[in-house]
Amino acid sequence: MNSFNIREIIEKESVITHFQPIISLKEKRVVGIEALSRGVTPVCGTIIPPSAMFESAKENNCLVELDRLCRKKALQNFREFAESEELILFINLDASILDMIEINGKSWTKSFADEAGIDCSMIAIEIVESRVEKNENLVHFVNKHKDYGFFVTLDDFGAYHSNLDRIVKSKPNIIKIDRSLIANMNNDYYQQSIVRSIIELSRKIGSLTLAEGLETEEDIIKCYELGVDLFQGFYFSEPMSNLSRIKESCNEEIEKISKSIKLHLNGIITRKQQQHKHFEAILDRLVDEIRASGSSAGVDFLQEVVDKHQEIEKICILDSEGMQTAQAVSVNCVSKNGFHRLYWPDTENMDHSLKDYYYFLMRLDIKKFYTDPFMSILSGRLCRTMSSRYLRGGKEEVVCIDFVEIAANMNFNKSSSL
Repeated sequence: MNSFNIREIIEKESVITHFQPIISLKEKRVVGIEALSRGVTPVCGTIIPPSAMFESAKENNCLVELDRLCRKKALQNFREFAESEELILFINLDASILDMIEINGKSWTKSFADEAGIDCSMIAIEIVESRVEKNENLVHFVNKHKDYGFFVTLDDFGAYHSNLDRIVKSKPNIIKIDRSLIANMNNDYYQQSIVRSIIELSRKIGSLTLAEGLETEEDIIKCYELGVDLFQGFYFSEPMSNLSRIKESCNEEIEKISKSIKLHLNGIITRKQQQHKHFEAILDRLVDEIRASGSSAGVDFLQEVVDKHQEIEKICILDSEGMQTAQAVSVNCVSKNGFHRLYWPDTENMDHSLKDYYYFLMRLDIKKFYTDPFMSILSGRLCRTMSSRYLRGGKEEVVCIDFVEIAANMNFNKSSSL
């Protein structure tokens, strides 16, 4: 049972605001602050967590009133700071109330901003789109408030039942990627793929992305590498009531993580260069051996190559039309037996003419092509395909090698002999 009276909290406006900074690492500065409301019991001054406060308001049918109060107090507390600092104030709006109130009614947030003397262009309204039942309510709200000059942020995207279609329809200014997708992302390729997809879609519709809940250097670096625009979390600062301390509290962390990002990106570039050189040396040596072998470069020869190189998952040879000339060879002499029905190892006369490693190689009239990384259906490992054109016996062929992405600590100075 709650030890506070939520209606008394609302009546006496017994709510305080803490602020957490939002960082642009590209600009190396604080660009915004999120307002986080806390209740205060009128008698003893005990702090009431927001979750308990809003749950009580929902049970007592005063959710709309509490939501408006929190926005009003946040704008009042931000007013003095807004006069001297060019920051965006992020304020939350409980999106479920959009289905509870007249959607065409007045904008209380604009009224509160006008009362506080704060321009709408300094405010970002955060809503959790998954809590809005009707698409038309969400789209109308976003368009209406963007017309007023507000930024609109879709909060907690990726949690609950987030809908990619709603991003396209509402076109928010900012998409806040939920912490459940961010936490420990550095070690999870699938998580990274989901975040990368959100980032790519956001860029196509002109939205910025914001990663929240950041607590570790590793997750921040991975977010930056993937292309996240804005950053928020305890790594930089806990929420605080003293606005003047926010920038000061973040400067050291911003400098520290910026140096780590530079080192990380330099390492990535170096490793990719080494890996590409290593894979290309194997490919070139294989092409030379195939040419020298005449017509004897069959399955057994290619299997010996695969068995010698842990970096190779599969090799196949195509003719000039993209048709496979013999069965592909793979790790452990893969055959059709014992594998998932969706995967059938490449067999003779299979058509590869629409595959990237063939189509772009021929269409761009280049000698080599290197695909983007993909998760192998065969092994579940992260791979790239490198393809190369060559002449054998007067006829053009294409050799395609699926290389496993090499771990960062692999020694690239090993011999590339076949």
